[in-house]
Amino acid sequence: MTIRSARAIKSVSALIGAIVLTAALAACGGTSYDASAKPTINDEEATTQVTRLFEGVLKKNQADLQKFLAPNFVQQRTTGVGINKEDYINGLPDLYSYKLLPVTGLQYGDTLTATYQASTNLIVDGKKYPKAPVPFLTTFVRTNGEWHLVSNGNFGITKS
Repeated sequence: MTIRSARAIKSVSALIGAIVLTAALAACGGTSYDASAKPTINDEEATTQVTRLFEGVLKKNQADLQKFLAPNFVQQRTTGVGINKEDYINGLPDLYSYKLLPVTGLQYGDTLTATYQASTNLIVDGKKYPKAPVPFLTTFVRTNGEWHLVSNGNFGITKS
């Protein structure tokens, strides 16, 4: 091998190394986690996304819910049962009306957590839920600029 060939191999190797390093850094994303960071209040966005969920259920809009719910979506029922996206969409509850009480949204990066209470006229699996306001906890993630619902927990008490 000549000196010229060795230099060419080193140059190509360095170039490939730089490309691999750049690709690895890009795959890690442009943000980093900061455990001491403070979330920003985003009540407006949280209200918009929670309303989208309730309207989708009210209208039984399975097509929109299919797009809106994240692949790893979980609905935590008051009975202690968690159901996945497919089961949730295929067995939507009967929501006849709802009223959201103030929604509080906390955002950190591309995540959004909403806490609120809702009064509903709701029947799930044959069980009527109380109309009195009950607490909810709902989480979202933004992917490619669009919000997706990751989890929803209803902490009301069901009636037999």
